[in-house]
Amino acid sequence: MPGADDRIVSRVGCLDTERLVATLIPATGYHCEVWKSVGTIVHHRRRQLLEMIIKLHYQPCSFQEIRLYALQYRKLRQVLGEIVPQAEFVATEVNGQPSVIVIAEAVSPWFNLANPANEEEAIELLRRNPRARDQLDRFLSAARHWYDAEGRRVIDLYGLDNLVLDKRTHEVRYIDSFEVFFNEDLLDLLPDPDDALRERITLSLRRLDYLNYVLAEIDQGWNPY
Repeated sequence: MPGADDRIVSRVGCLDTERLVATLIPATGYHCEVWKSVGTIVHHRRRQLLEMIIKLHYQPCSFQEIRLYALQYRKLRQVLGEIVPQAEFVATEVNGQPSVIVIAEAVSPWFNLANPANEEEAIELLRRNPRARDQLDRFLSAARHWYDAEGRRVIDLYGLDNLVLDKRTHEVRYIDSFEVFFNEDLLDLLPDPDDALRERITLSLRRLDYLNYVLAEIDQGWNPY
C-alpha cells in the first residue's frame, strides 16, 4: 500500500494532488521534478491500469516558453516517432505561479545508452534486437541532420537518463522534455558564454560521438544468420 508521503507536494492547478498517488523519481530531471503515478481507466467496460509520468518544471514559465517546449517536442516526435514517448504539455499554476507540467507515457529506463560505462551491455543487447539497433540509427541520423543542417543544433544528452533502453520493451526511448536542443553557435556569439552551457554542449557532443562508435561496433559484429 502507498504511504502518506506518496503524493506530489506541490500545488498544481490542474491536478488533485491530495488524492493522486504518485512516487517521486529522484535525481532524474535537470529542469523538472519527475513523478510516476499509476491509476485505472475504464475502457470497453473493463478497468485497466494506466501508468504515467508527471513532470513539474522547477521554475515559473511564460506562455511563450511553454509554446517553445511543445514545439520542440512535436519536432522530436515527428522525426523520431515512437522513440519519443507520447506526452501532453499543460499550461497551469504550480504553487501559485504560472508554469507547465508534462503528462507523458511511462517508460521504465533500464540504463543510459549514452553512458560509456554501459558499453558492453548496450552493444550486446542491441545486436540481439534489430528494432532497437534501427531506432539508435534513426536517432543518430536525426542528430547529425540537426547539427549539420540547422545551425549546429545539439540534442541534449547531458542528463542521467535522456536516451535509454526501456526495460519492458527493450526499445530505445528519448525521454527529455524541456530545452532538448542547445545552440552551439551561442558559445561563439555570446561575449561571456555560460560555463554550464559549454559543459552541457561539450558532453552531449562527446556522447553523440560515443553512440556512433556503439552503432559501428553493433554492425561490425552483427550476423543476421
